[in-house]
Order: sequence, then C-alpha cells, then structure tokens
Amino acid sequence: MSTARVRHLSGGNAQRGLDELLSKLPKLATRSIEQYVDLLQRGSSLMSAMLPKQLLSTAGCCDIPQQDCPPHCVCEIAWQAAPGEPVQATIRVTNTSAQARSFSFKATPLRGGASPGTLGIAPASAYLSSGQSVTVTLATTVGNDARPGESYNAEVLIHGAYEQCVIVRLDVCSNQSAHCEVEQGDPPVRVRAHQWYHHFQCEEPCAPSRPPRQPGESVPGSHLPNG
Repeated sequence: MSTARVRHLSGGNAQRGLDELLSKLPKLATRSIEQYVDLLQRGSSLMSAMLPKQLLSTAGCCDIPQQDCPPHCVCEIAWQAAPGEPVQATIRVTNTSAQARSFSFKATPLRGGASPGTLGIAPASAYLSSGQSVTVTLATTVGNDARPGESYNAEVLIHGAYEQCVIVRLDVCSNQSAHCEVEQGDPPVRVRAHQWYHHFQCEEPCAPSRPPRQPGESVPGSHLPNG
C-alpha cells in the first residue's frame, strides 16, 4: 500500500541558513563548541566596552523594519508506492490578495530512474476572488517496469502574482503484503501427567471437534459487548 507525507519548507534565506547551521552543530565536538561560545562572549563584551552607548542602542525612530521573501518551494510531497500502484495528493491554493487573480498550475515531468512518468494535475487554472481557495489534485501511477529503490522527482509550478512550487518525490518500493502461515493436520491432543505418584499420562483434546461453520452462522462470543 502506498504512503504519503508532506513536509513544509521554512521561509527566508536567513532562516534556512540558521537551520542548516543548527543541523551541523551536533557534529562538532563539545569542547570546541564551548571554546567558540566563550570566544564570542569575550568579543561581545569587548565591543560593548569600546563602542559608545549611542551606537549600541537599537531602539529609536530610525529603525527599519525587515521582512524575508517567501520561499519559492512551499512544501514537499513524498510518495512511496509499488510498481503498478496509483498515488494521489492535493494542494490547496488560496488567494490572500485583496483583489481577484488568475492562477495556473503546471507539473513538470517525473524524472529519475529508468522510466520517467507523467504527473497529472487538475484543474490546470483557476480564477480566485479575494480569500477564495481551490483544491488542485495530483495523480500518477507507478510504471510496471519501475524497480524498487528508484526515485522520481517533479515540481508543481503555481503561477499567480508570482511563481511558487511544490516539490514532488516518488520512491518506488517492493510490493509486499502482510503474510501469515497456518499449518493444521489431525486434531491435536495434550499429554500431561495425572499426578507425580500415579506414573501414567492423561490425554485430552486441545479443541472440541465440531462440523464446519455454515455460511451466515455467527461466531460464538461475537455478540458479547467489548470490555
């Protein structure tokens, strides 16, 4: 059975840079981190002592507000499916502008592996009033000749006032299902000693014999409430 997950990507170059730096910090030795932090603290204290207090003040009427650009790639849809299996996902697009606007949606080809496929998308466009939303459906079927371990990638391009994209990744997995084996022969018996001083054994059936259950016959105990 196919699985899917969605990962939202963080916005802004500064935030992405900070995320990347934090992801690398655990790889550093603990002692090295302590030395870097101590060096930064000493340098900050030294600069604070040397610079005039007027330059260190950040509050005032001349502060310039800042804002990062939104990320070009908003999120990532990741599929796992076996050869011949269909997959599907949806993207909800909302017009947050104060004016109505036309939106168009286009999917790039799935690339990677031995047999690139096509990613279907519907609708291809929508005219949205302010605050209005549309649900875009993505669908494809893994090729029968796709091999487990192959990966395919594509992008869904969303054009409104500007362009954004959604990353799509498809990982091909083996077509495995849950499996259980049952082995049954003659009716089994349990053998046990009657008592230690009797020096003989007793045999008793493990399950009472009964005729096969007829179609529509209820299972014993199925009418009992849970708990």
